[in-house]
Amino acid sequence: RVRAPSLAAVQHLRWSEASMSANAPNDEPETAASDLARGSKTQDEHMSRTFFARIERGNNLTKCGAKTNPRDTAMLIAAQARACVDCPTLQVVGPQSTNQAMKAIAIARTFLAKSGDTDICVQPEFIHLEDGHTGILLHMSKRARRTSGEKEAQTLKVASGTDSKVLGGAISAFAREGRRTTLIAIGAGSINAAVKGLAIARKNVEDEAIDLLCKPEFTEVNEGITALRLLLLVEQT
Repeated sequence: RVRAPSLAAVQHLRWSEASMSANAPNDEPETAASDLARGSKTQDEHMSRTFFARIERGNNLTKCGAKTNPRDTAMLIAAQARACVDCPTLQVVGPQSTNQAMKAIAIARTFLAKSGDTDICVQPEFIHLEDGHTGILLHMSKRARRTSGEKEAQTLKVASGTDSKVLGGAISAFAREGRRTTLIAIGAGSINAAVKGLAIARKNVEDEAIDLLCKPEFTEVNEGITALRLLLLVEQT
């Protein structure tokens, strides 16, 4: 005759199983997190299931808000940059969403650099929305990875109170002279002013057979303060 286990023994067994389940390693989430941190092609393959179908429907626009997670958007950008499709176009409205979007592009460039993949550049353009607001489209394109000419660039520091029209005029003048320019911006307001200034500059030179684009990246200034640096490039159209 087999004796039934005591109530204390059953409770101990259940506690042990629950403890083992709670402490057991969860391989799947850890692998996913590692893939996200590296911007890996494994994660790209997973994300491609969503953006390929979206692009086939003619939608390659991603709207960024003030609370958009830059890292998540960066993963999408890097995945599309590695795939045989165009990079997404980001739509922003206001300083905070512009800040999040530009940080996402800078992070995406970091992901691509780590894996030795292609680089991406940005071209901002104003857009009038149906609700009456003015937004900005951040068009991205794939480019060969290179670092030439960055040390020779003229640096312009952009503040939140910088007049974007004046900045756009200065950028346009440098572009006509064929001079490389770098914009340094700290915070949402200054990054927004820098992007608007570049959009204005592009509008200024659109009839002169040249265009402007930028490569955003993070840089450290003033003893540990992180800024966004935009290397501006001039190309023939």
